[in-house]
Amino acid sequence: MSIVALILAAGNSSRMGEAKQLLPWSQNTLLGNAIDVANNSNIDKTFVVLGAEAQRIQEKIVSRNCEVILNENWQEGLGSSISTGISGIVNSEERPDAVLIMLADQPFIDNTYINTLIGHYEANDGKIIATQYRSKMGVPAIFDKSFFSGLQKLMGDEGASSLILKNTDTCFSVDPGKKTTDLDTPEDYATFKLLKFKNKT
Repeated sequence: MSIVALILAAGNSSRMGEAKQLLPWSQNTLLGNAIDVANNSNIDKTFVVLGAEAQRIQEKIVSRNCEVILNENWQEGLGSSISTGISGIVNSEERPDAVLIMLADQPFIDNTYINTLIGHYEANDGKIIATQYRSKMGVPAIFDKSFFSGLQKLMGDEGASSLILKNTDTCFSVDPGKKTTDLDTPEDYATFKLLKFKNKT
């Protein structure tokens, strides 16, 4: 059974004010951390969707074990990046049974959690294995290949949650605890970077 990762990192980080993909995180960057998490889990291959400042960001991850997919229409929104990413995977040499979609700005997601999602997919608990939020389910999430066509049809700001909502009958959700914290603003970054430092000392 083959599962590949698709890391969404094409946005321009407007609320952060700079490319958050390259913000330092421990001995890494936010995007580098996400790539390492995927590569250190039971994932077969990692793909990254880039858009805004793609060349600069790609230069920083050139040594990482991942394949870059360029979304030239990244301004159209998250749905565009998912659609472009899935199309890139479908047209690659990989023929995965499923895709794990994850974000570059959730640095507390770790390989243990990713492997938990994979375990539920391999146990056939659902065709979609999603992360449970307070009032919805979302990413990180694993989508069986039977949903690739639906993912390719996403547009604009329509994210993977919309597809999950339409297919709750075949979806299994996992409680992530506090691992899904997003870093969207300079205040978020400063707060949680300090928290991580304190937890390590």
